[in-house]
Amino acid sequence: MSTFALDVRTARLQLRSPRASDAERLFPLFARWEVIRWLSSPPWPYRREDMQRYIDQHADGASAAETRFVICLEGAPIGVIGVRTRPASAVQRQAGPNIGYWLAQDYWGRGYMSEVLRGLVGHVFAATAHDAIYSGAFVGNAASLRVQEKVGFVRDGEAMLFANPHGKEMPHLDTVLTRAGFAVAMA
Repeated sequence: MSTFALDVRTARLQLRSPRASDAERLFPLFARWEVIRWLSSPPWPYRREDMQRYIDQHADGASAAETRFVICLEGAPIGVIGVRTRPASAVQRQAGPNIGYWLAQDYWGRGYMSEVLRGLVGHVFAATAHDAIYSGAFVGNAASLRVQEKVGFVRDGEAMLFANPHGKEMPHLDTVLTRAGFAVAMA
């Protein structure tokens, strides 16, 4: 995924590569159960060392398989969105890009996540030949599914996915967005 620019702008927000200095700002925004409970990877409870390790792994660049962006509002980090190449699996019908994200609870309900997702999807389709992008959300995360629907994602199945914060498998609603579906949603 290193073909992606590390600075993407939307009308109100900037997506940029994580920096070492982001850990201090992001930790108190992320280390909340209401945010972490909807994600698959982070441990719970979440510690400062976890955030520092995450930032260190993703700061100032991208791996061949994954690009992470810090979501900034007026220069201040308020969340993270990432796109990674995943193989076909129970949560993704075919190999290709998969987008995951979180936004600080204080910024929910303002349209920021829809704006960011729309901007990143447009960037992924412009930078790659992939015809589909995958995402999804755990059952019960209606807000995240609504964000995806606004951008044109449609439900594409359901699978069990291990949720590290919960320590167990949980039902996950899989979504997909095609180039054609994105064009219709943006028209």
